[in-house]
Amino acid sequence: MAGFKALPSECRNGDRSGHGDTPCGDCGTVGQLPLGEIAADFAQREADLACRARAAGLTRREFLAALAAGTAALTCTLRAETSPPPAAPSPLREQRGSPAAPAPSPAAPAARSRVVVVTHPEVVIKEYRVNPPVIRQMLDRALVELSGSRTEAEAWQKVARADDFVAVKHNSIGRPTLHSHTEINDAVAAQLAAAAQVKPDRILAADRLLPAPYNELSDPFTLPSRGLETRLRRLYTEQATAIVNVSVLKAHYSDGLSAALKNHLGSVNNPAAYHGWEPDRMPRSIPELNALPPLRSKTRLAIIDAIRPLFAGGPVDDPQYRWDYRGLIVSTDPVAAEAVGLRLLEAKRAEFRKKEWPMAAARLMLAHAQEIGLGNADADRIDVVEAKMG
Repeated sequence: MAGFKALPSECRNGDRSGHGDTPCGDCGTVGQLPLGEIAADFAQREADLACRARAAGLTRREFLAALAAGTAALTCTLRAETSPPPAAPSPLREQRGSPAAPAPSPAAPAARSRVVVVTHPEVVIKEYRVNPPVIRQMLDRALVELSGSRTEAEAWQKVARADDFVAVKHNSIGRPTLHSHTEINDAVAAQLAAAAQVKPDRILAADRLLPAPYNELSDPFTLPSRGLETRLRRLYTEQATAIVNVSVLKAHYSDGLSAALKNHLGSVNNPAAYHGWEPDRMPRSIPELNALPPLRSKTRLAIIDAIRPLFAGGPVDDPQYRWDYRGLIVSTDPVAAEAVGLRLLEAKRAEFRKKEWPMAAARLMLAHAQEIGLGNADADRIDVVEAKMG
């Protein structure tokens, strides 16, 4: 059974604070599903989806497209009552060689990706307000776990150099309860200045509204699948030498996903041209946007705000679909970070409905991202480190 490999977070000096009597690496998280259970549950549901596709005589791609369109009310009749279904390749990976699949990028992702999920019970003060010192502690811990550094300063020095110009691309859409917390931007800027010696005037937190000359548009880029022409802000093509992608974890239009990859729709001149979760629209165009050289080559870190995620609905907030996860998802691979976020949302959706509630369009998007070599989406290519603080 394929699943994320949950790695223990290091407990320095034998400290088990926050773990109770459970050895480090084996603990769950109070008030939410442990990552190990999420991985096992997701792998089981992946196998069920594959079984249902075979029963309907469809390929995985065709079946996921049918799910995305809301037309696949299918049941699996192939599983024997006395035995589980055979493990199947993750439906997050599209079939190589398919006529609709693009050729892999020459710059393939690393063999494995590492993702840190850090949680803290005291990060939420009230409703959507968060505790700035706790945010900073969580980011420091995540960077140390992610990089294997000995100190927080050393970890931040791997994100940027003193001569970098850092664009912190955050998400301000959906205020007051659907935006990425600005306290994350503040903590990133403070630590880059203090630890990496980046001058404060060379760190710019940015979303859609930018001052001149950063808001000027680049020459056009053409995305391969749809021939969509798009222009990036010159902040990303000319000024910034490093990008920290700060997004918020939320479902979008039922079975789509808004997190690290979709965050860059705030970096282009024509975000409306991307919209629509049909299989040939955002699931293909969003990964191809992120694969443009200025974004791909400059992205140093992806931080997904999973403090109060939205697991259904969106882009409009709905309190019944929000919960306090109190976490950050951090990686140098935005695709892997988003894949972990997807599993968190799907586990919560299944818990809410008491049955499978997949995010098929989001799966198609991550499958395409992996196919073009942007990053790792398959569970067996991702190592997850769970760092529980507090």
